[in-house]
Amino acid sequence: MDWKLFAWLKRGRRRQSVLEVLSESNKPLSTNEIKVKLKVAISQASFTLKELVDKKLISSVNPDDNIGKLYIITDMGKKVLGELK
Repeated sequence: MDWKLFAWLKRGRRRQSVLEVLSESNKPLSTNEIKVKLKVAISQASFTLKELVDKKLISSVNPDDNIGKLYIITDMGKKVLGELK
């Protein structure tokens, strides 16, 4: 377990929420779908998704699309989220 990553995720409530939404979904979700579920601004959702992609906790199933990217949780994301619960 990467405890530095765990601590970073634990400090960010929105980060945890995005991971939880993606882990509970049975299909990839768009930025807008995540925004609606979490009731946050699109800019907040986009920034959080970028952070989580950079840390490899989530990934995009269509990374070449500039509009309408879809996201899923990675195995590492599931593992870290499981440790938080």
